[in-house]
Amino acid sequence: MIFILMTIIPKQLFSCGKIALLFFLLFASGTVYCQPAGSAADSAKIWSWLNRADELAAVSQLDSARQFVTLALHASNEKRMLRGQAYAHLKMADIAYRKNETKSLVYHDSTALMIATRLRDSFLLALAHYQLGQYYLEDEKYEEAHRFFNKALALRFANDQSSYTAVTFNDIGFTYGAQGHLDKQVDWYLKAIRVYEKNKDPQGLAQTVSNLSTVYNQLDNRKEAMAYAKQAMALRESIGDVNGLSISCNNISQLYLGVDSLDQAIRYQQLGLKYAEKSGVKLRISNSFISMALLLNRQKKNKEALEYEKKAIAILQELNELGTLSRRYIAAAILSKAMNDSATALDYFQKAYDLSVQLNNKENLRDIYLHKAIYYKDKKDFYNAYENYKKYIVYRDSLISVKTRADIAEIETRYETEKKDFEIARLNTEQKIRQLEIEKQKAIISGNTLLAKQKENEITLLSQQRELQDSKIKQQDQELEKQLLIAKNNEQLLKLSEQEKQLKEKELKDQKLLQRVLVGAAVMLILFAVILFNRYKLKKKLEQQNQLLNVRNDIAKDLHDEIGSTLTSIKILSEVSKNNLEKDQQKAFSFLQKITEQSSQMQQGMSDIVWAIKPDNDKLENMLVRMREYASHTLEPKNIETIFITEEPVLSQSLNMQQRRDFFLIFKEAINNAAKYSQAGKVEITIRKEMNQLLLRISDNGIGFDSAKETSSNGLKNMMARAEALKGAVHIQSAPGKGTTIVANVPAM
Repeated sequence: MIFILMTIIPKQLFSCGKIALLFFLLFASGTVYCQPAGSAADSAKIWSWLNRADELAAVSQLDSARQFVTLALHASNEKRMLRGQAYAHLKMADIAYRKNETKSLVYHDSTALMIATRLRDSFLLALAHYQLGQYYLEDEKYEEAHRFFNKALALRFANDQSSYTAVTFNDIGFTYGAQGHLDKQVDWYLKAIRVYEKNKDPQGLAQTVSNLSTVYNQLDNRKEAMAYAKQAMALRESIGDVNGLSISCNNISQLYLGVDSLDQAIRYQQLGLKYAEKSGVKLRISNSFISMALLLNRQKKNKEALEYEKKAIAILQELNELGTLSRRYIAAAILSKAMNDSATALDYFQKAYDLSVQLNNKENLRDIYLHKAIYYKDKKDFYNAYENYKKYIVYRDSLISVKTRADIAEIETRYETEKKDFEIARLNTEQKIRQLEIEKQKAIISGNTLLAKQKENEITLLSQQRELQDSKIKQQDQELEKQLLIAKNNEQLLKLSEQEKQLKEKELKDQKLLQRVLVGAAVMLILFAVILFNRYKLKKKLEQQNQLLNVRNDIAKDLHDEIGSTLTSIKILSEVSKNNLEKDQQKAFSFLQKITEQSSQMQQGMSDIVWAIKPDNDKLENMLVRMREYASHTLEPKNIETIFITEEPVLSQSLNMQQRRDFFLIFKEAINNAAKYSQAGKVEITIRKEMNQLLLRISDNGIGFDSAKETSSNGLKNMMARAEALKGAVHIQSAPGKGTTIVANVPAM
């Protein structure tokens, strides 16, 4: 069997290649397999159908190949061409082998064997036995495989010393390698190489040389392994075997990967992919895609690796290679997980699970549950992680337990059989020794010393043989004891794994408890935050309602104090004017003039109230416009020069409605006092910001007054009261003949 380093590649791919090689050699040699009873045209047609089937099988188009073999088989049956039937059945067995259809394989191989026996055709018999050996080798029944391979050699191939001989030697070597006898494996490979060289068969020689490279790699002899791998590549280059070149490149890539030469590994793998695509063999291309994905994953290039896995999956789906496909689904899921694509990862896990259940592949199911447990653990979903880990443990322990029991049963059966054989041989030996003792005594009595000496030598030889048999039985006892110890060790490992599982379960339970505590704490924290937030909103709403109530009260107070008193005054003045209109018109006119002034004042008061409550006037910039207008309208009629000074940072300052109202009324009261009492020629108004304080300074060059003297004026008291309401203060500096300066400072927002 052709064996390469890429363990991900199915053995069937290469085994079938050898069967195809045998058919190719058969047809190329010109062997006529049809009965003479048929016409030459019939033979040619059957020949062409089988040849076409080989071409299709070589590129893994097995269903199409089977159709052509079916045509050849029907024609051979119809024309009663027994050799045609035999070769068609062998080809059917080959296809069944590649499609893993066991029952069909055994039927076709057995039928071919019966026809070959009937024809007494040693070549057909040898070929049928060889294919049966291939079947048992694939099924890992190595003793049966040996028996059929040796039978094929005995029937024909050993005497031929042809390429058939070499390919059989190759497979016997592989069988020994599978059983751990590497020395015998190398010996048989070298035998195959000598026959291939004798027959000048570079294709077969390349296959066995490649296998020899694998053995040296197993022996950690990288230098020899690389030398043989490159020799196989050179042989395949010489004959243009692109499919074989793809295999060689893959092997060399894996060898470089084994010595951490990643750049060289990638270079040869890329070259192998080119050869695979050139060959057109889809299964070979898919395997090259898989190898590229593994190398890219080694470089942490998960996105590129996943793209190659997807390409491989598409081909495997087309070819219906379900066993390999299920493994690639798992690999694609792991790569998707590494890229944080949870939806895609779970989809691939599900596909792998469905296919593994269909195939009843417990190893795959074990691996799926393990990787899903890791996936959910990384996602902090400890419940699903725990559930998948439990299923992983069940499948893992089940597989270990089944294998252990099977191994022990096989050892005990083999031991008992060999022990019985040894006992029988020992009894025979003892019986022969007794017989020789009698014959020796007879020879001594008769005086025949030479015969007596001969019998004594035979007795000594048989005694040594018996001792050797006893030694072998003792070795078998020790081997059985060793295997039983191994089995016991496996049982202990199972117990340890059970304890590990219990610890994991406890850990997961603790994690779940911690998760619940954290979730509960988070819920309580969120609930507490919601309550605090609702209380905050309620508090703000109450504050807003209180502010609104205060605004209403202030408006009502202002309307009552300013508007209401003014209207009362106007009413009184109107009645007095009416009474004096006929008696004293001059007096009535003065009353009407007062009514006009008070109406104007009332209008101004209403305007101030409306202006104060409008939110558009929150910015101090808007209030400054009104302050300028008020100062201009109040001071200019008195021929008082007005200088207004503001700093730019003040313009962006904001005041709420209450602050705006009180600040403006302080300003208004100061301007009114300057207009009425100061007799000034100039008033300077400055507004600026100092240390989070909004400062208003109104200074005139008027007659001034004694600020230390008590006064009954409500204007100054109102200014101070409003400043205190704003958590600020008003300072008045004045002296007779030195003008007056009023400074108000309130906190800035």
